[in-house]
Amino acid sequence: MKFFKTNKKSNENNFENFPSIGGLMVSKMIVDQNIKPRFLYREKRTRSEDSGWRIFTGFESEEYTDDPNNIGIYNPSTILKIDPSLENILLKGIGSVYERTEDNLDWYRVTDFDLEDDFMITNRLTKEWSIEINNLFERTIEKDGTLYYTTGDKSIRLSIWNSDLNREALFEEYKKDVENRDQTKSKTLQKFDFSDSEVFRIGYLIEETDKNKTYNLIIGFSIVDQEVIQTAFYFDEKSDLNWAISTWKNITFNS
Repeated sequence: MKFFKTNKKSNENNFENFPSIGGLMVSKMIVDQNIKPRFLYREKRTRSEDSGWRIFTGFESEEYTDDPNNIGIYNPSTILKIDPSLENILLKGIGSVYERTEDNLDWYRVTDFDLEDDFMITNRLTKEWSIEINNLFERTIEKDGTLYYTTGDKSIRLSIWNSDLNREALFEEYKKDVENRDQTKSKTLQKFDFSDSEVFRIGYLIEETDKNKTYNLIIGFSIVDQEVIQTAFYFDEKSDLNWAISTWKNITFNS
């Protein structure tokens, strides 16, 4: 009778199929000495091949981290083999900061760590429209002209539409669309009306699912005479609902 050895490695997750997020800047204490990380943050990247993640053991001195020879750039799979507990954290967005006090304890989110690019800015969308948004968001223009902001786990798409109608007529038109939208694909979870004296704002919240995850989505319409900004706010965590609403309100019209 022949006995066959089980190939242990074939049953292990080698993380080679981990999403392509870019390279990680990592303390060489982690790779060379096989010390698990205890502190990491994701800053705004300066080039497309950079994930923005900076990962440390927590034992590095300032002198150590100031020496570029002590920091290496690695694929996520390399670091995940050292510490698989980072698998979900590495998918968190720009601005995320995590820490733990012991190797076997859970990670927790840090809220009082100052990132260099973490401040509010005002971006002009048109001559009249502007948006106040955190500088951590990366800004691009898609092929169809849609303006896109993202941190990875929170994103915004903006499109501007012209019309012959005044804002009262446009509001009624979009209100009917919100009230009568098809519920078979995604149920309306919440409706919004944040209109003020300058801009009518109406929209709704739904959940959508792609092949990787379920996420929250607010479709919002900001309406003035003869013009509408259609905005889609995507966010992974339900706790970011207030972020989406406040950012929507921060789209302003200066007549």
